[in-house]
Amino acid sequence: MKNIPDSLKIYELSRIWKEAAYNFAFWDKVDIDWDAEYRKALERVLATDNAYDYYRELKRFLALLNDGHTDVTLPGEIYSDPEYCAMIPVILGKIGQFVVLQTSEELRDRIPLFSTLVKIDGTDVDEYVRENCLPYFWHAHGDACGITAASEIMTGRRGSSAVYTFEKDGKPFDIRLEREDPSKITWHKPEYAARAEDGLRQVSGSDTYQVRVTDDGIAVIRMVSFMDDSMPEKIYACFDELKNAKGYIIDVRGNTGGNSGNADKIAALFIGGEFRSCFAETQVYEPTYKAWAMNREDFRDLTPGEAQAKFENEAWNLKLYRMGRNTFYTRDEGNTVHAETPGKLEGPVAVLMNEYTVSAAEDFIDVMKMYTDAVFIGNNTAGTSGQPLCERLESGGFFRICTRRCIAQDGEDIYNKGFSPDIRVLPTVEGFQAGQDPVFDKALEIIRGKISG
Repeated sequence: MKNIPDSLKIYELSRIWKEAAYNFAFWDKVDIDWDAEYRKALERVLATDNAYDYYRELKRFLALLNDGHTDVTLPGEIYSDPEYCAMIPVILGKIGQFVVLQTSEELRDRIPLFSTLVKIDGTDVDEYVRENCLPYFWHAHGDACGITAASEIMTGRRGSSAVYTFEKDGKPFDIRLEREDPSKITWHKPEYAARAEDGLRQVSGSDTYQVRVTDDGIAVIRMVSFMDDSMPEKIYACFDELKNAKGYIIDVRGNTGGNSGNADKIAALFIGGEFRSCFAETQVYEPTYKAWAMNREDFRDLTPGEAQAKFENEAWNLKLYRMGRNTFYTRDEGNTVHAETPGKLEGPVAVLMNEYTVSAAEDFIDVMKMYTDAVFIGNNTAGTSGQPLCERLESGGFFRICTRRCIAQDGEDIYNKGFSPDIRVLPTVEGFQAGQDPVFDKALEIIRGKISG
């Protein structure tokens, strides 16, 4: 793989550093010396001799900000190059632990499905991930980075290998796995146990959503993305059938977000009338204030907490202090939603969520929590929502800097924590293997109880 000229490396790293310095929305949440980290990263990127290693260093640099909407994406040519994006002949998932979901045909009898990965080259897998994977991506919310961590474990340079220690039924076993060209792997296609949802009557659906109904009249609306602008109207078209349902289960587990406006349009079916959406804060930068702040000796060693206490009743000084550190924000009380729905759906509602409920899907959770009496079941959402500034790099990739900090209307601190469920229910390896979905089952139990009560 070709190298990138040093002049371009310097320019692109500097561009990322500059955009983050002035536009990142969470400087009050991180405790790093950004200028010092830039100088360290500069030495590392100049030492790289190929595009893959260069981009790994860019990812490492932005990962210091530890935000789910702030990252670097590799050029497509790197992703498609098996020399650098090879993988072991095992597909891992994260269900509390790293577990085997699929293997190559060659390994199907050597690595049983649902074996648990416990060590890599003798190192406990959690420690391995902490040392070798987490430096390259957002990981503040540990549960939410499981899929990314699994990908980091699986992929890498072609020919690289390690000894993987798996455990099945309490018995550990070792096997050396080598990363190879994914297109050359013949995958064994296992038959997973059928799930209860699979047998529901389907009303409507596409790649982004499914509308189904149980035998006893509970509507199940599953949405995996809010990127599809046609989805709200397609779900609206089901209104005549949906309004006859006795209760509703809305499943946004694994929803990767997209357009918050689409999320609002779906929420409007259960809220009715007008409502507020997308409360946020955005950084305000006025250069003159920074110039004044630079001359204040009493600011130099003052922590944000000390400044808040010292200038609690001195708004101008507090603004000056914060402007000098790019941590002065203006509050946006959101927008008023006037969705033209075919009507309002009445009945008990359960919303299913998990650590992979992200971005616009969290905005959906926000308004549903604020304006409905739905019960929320599952795990905390990802805790990352905002407006990223996206810029393409001349070398082929692109980067994002989160510029807007979303705020929960009910006051819950969600940054890198996510919205909390009312009832916490987590899947298990054993349940997944048996085709069970305890989160969905709990929702059915609650909705049926409300209907019969």
